[in-house]
Amino acid sequence: MATALTPALRPGRSPADIRAALQRIVHPARINPVVAGSGVVVWILVAVVIALVPEHPDLPLADAESVAKATTFASVTAVLLALVFSALWASSAAPTRFGGWARARVAHHAAWFLGAGVWVLFWEASTAKTLLFEPPYLVSPREILERLWDNRAVLAESTANSLLLLATGFFVGLVAGLATGIVIGWFQSANYWVHPVLVFIGPVPTLAWVPIVFVLFPSSYSGAVFMIALSVWFPVTVLTRAGVLSVPRAYFDVAQTLGARAWFLVFRISVPAALPSIFTGAFMALGASFVSLTVAENFGVNAGLGWYLNWQKGWGDFPALYAGIIVLVVICGVLLSALFRVRNWILRWEKELTRW
Repeated sequence: MATALTPALRPGRSPADIRAALQRIVHPARINPVVAGSGVVVWILVAVVIALVPEHPDLPLADAESVAKATTFASVTAVLLALVFSALWASSAAPTRFGGWARARVAHHAAWFLGAGVWVLFWEASTAKTLLFEPPYLVSPREILERLWDNRAVLAESTANSLLLLATGFFVGLVAGLATGIVIGWFQSANYWVHPVLVFIGPVPTLAWVPIVFVLFPSSYSGAVFMIALSVWFPVTVLTRAGVLSVPRAYFDVAQTLGARAWFLVFRISVPAALPSIFTGAFMALGASFVSLTVAENFGVNAGLGWYLNWQKGWGDFPALYAGIIVLVVICGVLLSALFRVRNWILRWEKELTRW
């Protein structure tokens, strides 16, 4: 007896619709109503605690003024988060493409939504409300929000300068690492001379290069680019070399049998086959580049997030320091997520062969 097909599986649908429908059938997204509902309740409770529970009477005056400025914004934001999540949850029941998207998002992020609400509630209750953790080292999240808003111009300028410096250093290091890795992975003579230097120089921490940078480079900015590029160059070179060396010999034998030249073997066989290893090196390099960025901006580069963090630490303004750290964390997460998306798109042919 024939089985009724879902609308997405009927003739005339695109391959993407068919794959999405099959995915929903094989791995249906299920929303845990207890977890999702608890998340909404917790975020409403966060808004109530922020707006209605009084601050501890021993809270220092400067901290009390900061949390008072951000009280309305923080409580309204908590309520909006609860409303948006509730709206997505309600939309997940619709038999439409948006309903399926909302169902998948709510099912996947419900636990994180609940966990984040519990953490913010504990953070707020343990600082400004009860002084379980006392300032200045541990402060209310509202103080950090207030610093984010007050220092928005400086933070925006610092973020732009850091992104420009990071992009320059990362690009230089990535190109140099790819070139070095391909050369030493393909040519045995180059591997003989370069690989020992790579093994000894590559793992040296970025901070150790600071005295040499001040001597060899004409400006602190060019020295900062070198430090970031060096931290990117090492992991990209190592993983590119490993990827090139791991290509099965049979690939080259088949290509040479069909008349392939040397450049074809390198750029059409070795490099594509080494892409998984190259992206692994790029992920490692991105994390190392952020470490080098914060170090480099503390030595002569009078702009950027690293400089901002050091500046606020010198003044002892810990809420502003935490605000800068949050901006840096968000940038790291966004760039790493973007790199994952690039990897997933370029290596989409490999997705069914490995677990991502």
